[in-house]
Amino acid sequence: MSSPAINSIGGFTQLAPSEDLLVRAASRTVRGEFQFDVVCRDEPAALLTDARLEFPGFTTLARRVGLPEGGARFVGRLTRPGFNALRVTATHRGQTLSGRDFFLQPEPTPLRTGGEVGYYVFLGCGDYPKITGREAHPLGSWTLAQWHQLLEWMGCHGMNRLWVLLNGYTLAYPSRRYPALRDRHARNARDNILRALIDHGHAHGVQTHLMLTTDGHARDFCHAHPAAARLDATGQPGPDFGLALEHPLTRQYIFDVLDEVLELYPNADGIAVHPTESDPDRFNPESIAACHTETGRDLCAMPLEDRRIWHNQTFARFLREFGARARARNPSLDLVMANCWWQDEQPAIYRNELPPEWRIAVWHYAWEDPSSTRWPIYPWVEAFGASRLLYMPASQSYLFPADPGLVMDRHIGTDRLISTAASLGVRSTIYFAGWDFPTEEGRLLDALLARHPAGGPIGALYENYFAARAGR
Repeated sequence: MSSPAINSIGGFTQLAPSEDLLVRAASRTVRGEFQFDVVCRDEPAALLTDARLEFPGFTTLARRVGLPEGGARFVGRLTRPGFNALRVTATHRGQTLSGRDFFLQPEPTPLRTGGEVGYYVFLGCGDYPKITGREAHPLGSWTLAQWHQLLEWMGCHGMNRLWVLLNGYTLAYPSRRYPALRDRHARNARDNILRALIDHGHAHGVQTHLMLTTDGHARDFCHAHPAAARLDATGQPGPDFGLALEHPLTRQYIFDVLDEVLELYPNADGIAVHPTESDPDRFNPESIAACHTETGRDLCAMPLEDRRIWHNQTFARFLREFGARARARNPSLDLVMANCWWQDEQPAIYRNELPPEWRIAVWHYAWEDPSSTRWPIYPWVEAFGASRLLYMPASQSYLFPADPGLVMDRHIGTDRLISTAASLGVRSTIYFAGWDFPTEEGRLLDALLARHPAGGPIGALYENYFAARAGR
């Protein structure tokens, strides 16, 4: 596992350059009383006699004392478990300075939530090569003993779900039908450890879902079967190795993979389906013919809005068939679709087309959104109801930053998203870990955020954040 520093360098929090005040603390894990010092970043010896603190979660206002060596000291007590953010301001040389930080109040005994909490990881390369230019990543080579250790930790800390990606650019399992597509760097493709991994998870209260891509991220299959590659309006292959869903080779490939993994891993608890992340537009002859048969219209001449409706209707019908095939092999399988951006305007299509056993895992794709908007979680809740949704706060919780100055931002941003989902009734959270996990302290924060979100909805990152925390 990676070991990024958690928000502290030489005893001082390393914040973004815009932060004027630095927070110094012996520990950010607090059991009851906490104490920390605040100093001016540019003039550490400056006295901060008017330092002010916003820190929802006290039983009483924190006590503040000035320090003869400069800065100010705050002492207080937290009673609420979870992630507790603070903001401190002070005036120096006529300028208003500000800083921010967080403290973690752990639970005496980690508690399970009423929902699902866990991680989504890659057993093979997934689309890791696109992001990094490298084929292999740390998790792909993990031993069964390493997975056992993680599952035991998750079970002990109230995290009850592990989602594993088994295909994508390559196949991360020992495929018999497509041996040339096996991921040569993936331990599971070589040693087939997943079945034992799933059993070990069950022994510790952790269920495993198999994540399967469908008509996207199919790099090696596209290379082997270029006729199935998705074509753009010019007749050229589109980006990101998309497949034409109407091509018979595509359908055979998707269903072959489903059949193989359910045969290899009959103890899996669910299937999660990953639609294409790239533009679903496809102008293959098979797609044009299917659209004309179904609608009587020329796909190439249809406006984009109408094409999007057709793409969503087509994928929803495909999912219905996919789910029936999966349930025929294992009637108890949980079925989940992880949404992609091109589906977010049409959730009603999926509500109308999918049987009630299907649920939706809503991704948050907005990577840089400083203020609240009508995020996709809203229309999906309206269409499906909160009980049929899970949340993936992928943007602010994307992986785990190595830069200590970004660690706090990750957790505050994640809390903001999870709080918004919780305010709508969605209390199941799957974090995207991809190819590596945060430190144990980071995982503990993830678990607590899912159990103890601030409430909301949360708007602008701090103004509404503090109001929501204080108003609970």
